[in-house]
Amino acid sequence: MVYNHLKDKVKSFLQPFAESGQAVGAEDIKAYFEKLRGDEQAIKAAAVTGSGSGNEDNRREQSGY
Repeated sequence: MVYNHLKDKVKSFLQPFAESGQAVGAEDIKAYFEKLRGDEQAIKAAAVTGSGSGNEDNRREQSGY
């Protein structure tokens, strides 16, 4: 039931792209699902937080027994 509801929503989102022949970009899809989940701010904040140099490793070794 939920699957069919989601399928219908995605289909209605993609319909204008199909009718116009315009390609759907990754950013279009991301923006759609951000709005669908209602967490646009959380995703943008995660992108800013996660955009470090890539060399930072905040993991710590746990003590054994």
